[in-house]
Amino acid sequence: MAHGSGRIEELTRQGRAAALALARRHGLPTGDPRVLSSRGNLLVHLAPAPVVARVATLTALSRSDPFAWLAREVAVARYVAGRGGPVVPPASAADPGPHWQDAFVISLWEHITALEVEPSATEVGVALARLHAATRGCPAELGDMSPVRELISEGLGTLERVAAIDATTLAVLRSVHSDVLAELATWRPAELTGEPGEQTVLHGDAHAGNMLADPGRGWLWIDLEETCRGPAAWDLATAAGRVPGDQRLSVLRAYAAATGSRGPDAAELGPFYRARVLEGTVWSLCMAQLYPARYADVAGRLLAEVLAS
Repeated sequence: MAHGSGRIEELTRQGRAAALALARRHGLPTGDPRVLSSRGNLLVHLAPAPVVARVATLTALSRSDPFAWLAREVAVARYVAGRGGPVVPPASAADPGPHWQDAFVISLWEHITALEVEPSATEVGVALARLHAATRGCPAELGDMSPVRELISEGLGTLERVAAIDATTLAVLRSVHSDVLAELATWRPAELTGEPGEQTVLHGDAHAGNMLADPGRGWLWIDLEETCRGPAAWDLATAAGRVPGDQRLSVLRAYAAATGSRGPDAAELGPFYRARVLEGTVWSLCMAQLYPARYADVAGRLLAEVLAS
């Protein structure tokens, strides 16, 4: 990987080249590729084919096995799409993978022309309820609360390896992580989507930024690479935590109404909000190593919040 001022541009260039090489391997066109996004992952529309290549670029930095994360994503999305659930499906024009190509992990997805609108808080809650209903019975082998366990522990390992933060700060973050895991281990949920404590197949990163509006199918979820099993409260805390404070109850109430459950109140989600802030802190610190212009300020703000708590 390149280092210095042009490192993210070079990583994007290399990832794009890998996506095109993979497309040629699978007989997909490479004449009109269009970069849709280059943030945590690189997304390349392999136009004119209705296929998007999802290349693990920055996300691979903090994961010991990036292939496994994308494999779980494809497995859950394929299952949900097969049941008519609210996800952008894996590609049907070629094997969705994931695949190794030139040291990158790449998965292939259906391209949709999304409407340029954002979901309301109520629409987020309803879409999340639809997703959880569609994941029931999914046989995929998934981790237990992977964003809180694996993503944080592997991220902290990365920060130590590249000496991104001082030893004292690293020790504090590891201590906070232990406290978060202990708090979640003793959490006793109220009824959310069935029997108390029921393990749900989760999106893992369920916020409005990971939803697309399809003209014919409505709101669809993308970016399920943090999918795992755990209490629905994790997805609810993530979804509610990313809308303005005065709209959080709308997410929770919409979810409760759609599932026919009482649903949690904000206080019950407290441990999950705290875990999510720690996850975001570690993630942003890792991403800032390659993309400081986008992540350094966010990482600093979140780190200060964790250290002050």
